[in-house]
Amino acid sequence: MSYYPIKCIYCMETIPMSERCVKLAPEEIRSENPLADHPVELSDDTISMVSSRGESSRKIVYKSLRQLREEGKVVKEEVLNIDISREFSEIPECNEDFVQYVEVKDLEINGKSRRGVMRKWYCPVCHNEIIPQAGKMPIYLISLMGPSSAGKTVYLTILHMLLSGRTFDLPSGYISADKLGRTGDEYQDFANGINNNILPGTTVEFRKDPYMLQVSYVLNRETNESCKRCLIGLIDMRGEMLQGGHNEDLEYNTVPQFKKADGFIMMVDPETLEGVYNKLPEQYLGARDRNQLQQIVSAMKEVISSYITSNIGRIDKPSIVALTKEDILYKYNAQLGIPLDQPVIAPMFKPQAGTNLAEVYYKPMHDSTQECIKYLSGSFTAFLHTIFKNPYFVSVSALGSEVVIDGNRLDNAAKISPVRVETPLMHLLMDFNFIPPFYREEYYHEPIALLNTWGEYFAEDWVPLEVPKEEEKKDKKLRFWHKKTDEEAKA
Repeated sequence: MSYYPIKCIYCMETIPMSERCVKLAPEEIRSENPLADHPVELSDDTISMVSSRGESSRKIVYKSLRQLREEGKVVKEEVLNIDISREFSEIPECNEDFVQYVEVKDLEINGKSRRGVMRKWYCPVCHNEIIPQAGKMPIYLISLMGPSSAGKTVYLTILHMLLSGRTFDLPSGYISADKLGRTGDEYQDFANGINNNILPGTTVEFRKDPYMLQVSYVLNRETNESCKRCLIGLIDMRGEMLQGGHNEDLEYNTVPQFKKADGFIMMVDPETLEGVYNKLPEQYLGARDRNQLQQIVSAMKEVISSYITSNIGRIDKPSIVALTKEDILYKYNAQLGIPLDQPVIAPMFKPQAGTNLAEVYYKPMHDSTQECIKYLSGSFTAFLHTIFKNPYFVSVSALGSEVVIDGNRLDNAAKISPVRVETPLMHLLMDFNFIPPFYREEYYHEPIALLNTWGEYFAEDWVPLEVPKEEEKKDKKLRFWHKKTDEEAKA
């Protein structure tokens, strides 16, 4: 028996299976026993949130599965069989029975002794409901940060439009993604607005529910059977939190996103870099003057250094630095002095299947974007390297260069042409070993043999691919890579 690490998508804590809590409330227990009548629904769309800080929540009592067992309240446990990948099977706590539901007896709720089935589990730390998929597949929580002007909400909306309910081709196989929960509905509302030429407003809450996607990786197009599934949670952190004035609440609301996130996307607004706003005419800057733009970056650097990385040190998790609004750099390349043949501003520069992606896409994009940011602001480039240990750089544009924006309105949504919006997420999925790391050069030297090695370690359901005889002779690099992934899995 086994299960994947259980994470709370709100406080981002990893929770041992036996420490999940039930809530002692009458509506949480059913008098009948429906254990055998309700199959597992991995696509459950309900992600609810119950605040642990309200007056009413203080009166609610929670008990862990461990406490229920110790008190002799458990009559029956329904155990779910879960096949997990090899990298997780080496985690001791993941090699236990995954208890999906419990039937209890003599459980006192509001002064009455009750017997029945309890289906919902709650986080012992923040008392928010644990989503039904937790433990059944890996959960990767990704924090997005950057100034409010970087367009994080628009970016996530376009990403939602590109991925949700669709498929995305990879060099081997494809991924599909479906939205989960109320934040997915919110981004669908944003998408509907964009289709009606209205941009979403700024993030107004200190902390939002993550935007959840259930992602499947399919390698064999003939069978269309998933070999891996996971949940991705993208946390849109309010940009104003990084611009001063919220320091008292910052650590409580924001630092957990950085301490416990699995990955990061830092969105850089080129308009806030001195190499852009000092070279463009005043009328282009609109309502913002140069002093205001300078203050945005200065405040963000101070807040991140003083209230975030000071708590956790240099961020060494998989990280992406995304230079947004690359269409601006393309449009004003002459004034900014950026050659048109640079990958950072070339809209048609994208992955080409069957090529060495490390040489022709990922490396040139990384180098070009990093050099571009350095050219526009050397001090900001140095700052990025002080907070991130090994970030990957990429340039993106959520809307493309054809759309005309006036305030919060577009002239014509049909002109939207996203540029590399999916690349940050794809790169992180490769860093998480959810999909094969196609940015590594060796995948184009011995693709089938390496895919089989990857599948053995990182996939739940893997049918070995047939390796051509000529590839069997080229095993020196494969053995080295196998040893490397074995050490990574143990680490």
